[in-house]
Amino acid sequence: MSYETFAYYYDSLMDPQFYDDYYQFIIQHCDFKEVLELGCGTGEIAIRLAQDGKNVFATDISPDMLEVTKQKAMSMNVNLMLQRVDMSDFSTSHSVDLILCLCDSINYLIDVEDVLKTFYHVFHSLKDGGQFIFDIDSLYKMNVILNDYHEKEEDDEFAFEWSVENLDDGYVHHHVYIEDKIEKEIVNEDHYQKTYSVSQYLYWLKEAGFEKVDYYSDFHHYHDDCERVIFICQKGEK
Repeated sequence: MSYETFAYYYDSLMDPQFYDDYYQFIIQHCDFKEVLELGCGTGEIAIRLAQDGKNVFATDISPDMLEVTKQKAMSMNVNLMLQRVDMSDFSTSHSVDLILCLCDSINYLIDVEDVLKTFYHVFHSLKDGGQFIFDIDSLYKMNVILNDYHEKEEDDEFAFEWSVENLDDGYVHHHVYIEDKIEKEIVNEDHYQKTYSVSQYLYWLKEAGFEKVDYYSDFHHYHDDCERVIFICQKGEK
């Protein structure tokens, strides 16, 4: 499911430092000139990379997310190539140095076949020696941290409520309610996410053709009780 009206409120709920840290992580681990981002969201990472002189193709399945990204890029005088893309069914006109799929976007693919197709298309869209960075919400986060999670905030201008229902091992249902009391607008959206073990993702990546895969916990060395697992995958040289 793609983000709809919620896209216009997404940034207000996120910490900008997270994107700064992610940008530094990417720059530290990758040498690239051209990058394709799948599930770019509101463009925070794409814009940072474009400001650094990279050629950036920013894609998302949500037209609303792409519109937010477009408006932000224009206001910052940043050149981005934007396109609506389904990450499980895409091709590129030419191979690129780096492909990104960040902020647990992969977890929105509920069907295992869609995950496998995404990895396949990514592998075949990379140059030899190219890299793929993606992250997932860990099983620990899905099953423990988000177990019947509920958050609610309200003031004179804004009301926000987020509840999580555990449907199965690593499978959750998010319900987001936002009331903008100034603009008289209400957001009421449901989203579903599914995650798997690190070993399962490593198996699928190997099946897709990736020869070298490193993984980290929240930008640091891996440990089982982390919230986010970041994978850095490299396509072999011929």
